[in-house]
Amino acid sequence: MSDTKRIAVIGAGFMGSMHASIFARLRGCELAAIVDPNTALATGVAEKLGGAKPGTAKVYASHDELLANERLDLISICTPDNLHLAPALAAAEKGVNLFIEKPIASSLDEARQIVEACRKAGTKLGIGYLLRFDPRYAHAKELIATGRTGAPIHLYARRNSARTEGPKRYAGKLPLALHVTVHDVDLALWMLEGQKPVTVYAQETDRLLGPIGTQDTIAAIVRFSDGTVVNFESAWSLPSGARHMIDARLEFIGTEASFEIQCGDSGLYFADNERSQEIDTQHWPIVGGRVEGDLKRELEGVIDWLDGGNSPVATGEEAIASLELTLAMIRSAETGEVVRLS
Repeated sequence: MSDTKRIAVIGAGFMGSMHASIFARLRGCELAAIVDPNTALATGVAEKLGGAKPGTAKVYASHDELLANERLDLISICTPDNLHLAPALAAAEKGVNLFIEKPIASSLDEARQIVEACRKAGTKLGIGYLLRFDPRYAHAKELIATGRTGAPIHLYARRNSARTEGPKRYAGKLPLALHVTVHDVDLALWMLEGQKPVTVYAQETDRLLGPIGTQDTIAAIVRFSDGTVVNFESAWSLPSGARHMIDARLEFIGTEASFEIQCGDSGLYFADNERSQEIDTQHWPIVGGRVEGDLKRELEGVIDWLDGGNSPVATGEEAIASLELTLAMIRSAETGEVVRLS
């Protein structure tokens, strides 16, 4: 692998354009190409980033064209979740390392195919669970890992947002739980390392957003193998005028200590004659025309991970575990039954 990492981004939408913007400016990286069937969209992203470093990223309409024409160190896949499989398998066959936005896939079968293809090819596979790179969650993980909290008893994770956020971009494509709850599922599995989920019971509503093909909210209770109970709450149904773009919170109770992570207040509150809202300063704030925050830290961590560093990039196996639990929540909510996991 050369000193300069040649990177391509597949998908030029909301997340892919930010990946491209960050990789184009990271030291030691070259954004070689952007791939999207909508080549006009991809071209617009590439041209906007042309001044980041000498040269403009090439544009391709498909991953097949990309792999036939480029030598790459990493491909970042930012397509809709149900479209991860084909480019992932093709990249693995070509021996290219992969970073895939969460979740790894929309089905366990496809997830396992991706993990197995990378294993057989000997290529690296990382999954984009952004919150592992939020300093608040990362420090909380250390509190548990170093024993300061004692044994875990209960964890509560909330992630609610306005109906003008997620539904506007993703409605009808995949369930709410696979877009939102899966973030907190990964966090819970990461923090409760060594425990496995045993039973899941969930309920959901679609009173507001059902007509556009998604859920208003999902709530689940999960018991883990060592007895820890975890409650998950996710919603896409806060009113459009809600102050918080993402009203997120995590509470932990252990035998020796507890902690709370509050993510609703970003620290930057804005109001004009039309609305009032917290402006993102955490996940992907734009500062000076550049994407900063957790996403930038994550992609910097990916480069460190490529070089053998111990950055906490989620593995394919961890991504399968989070997908399995999230799908169990969805199944429980649909059937009204407790789902037991092996």
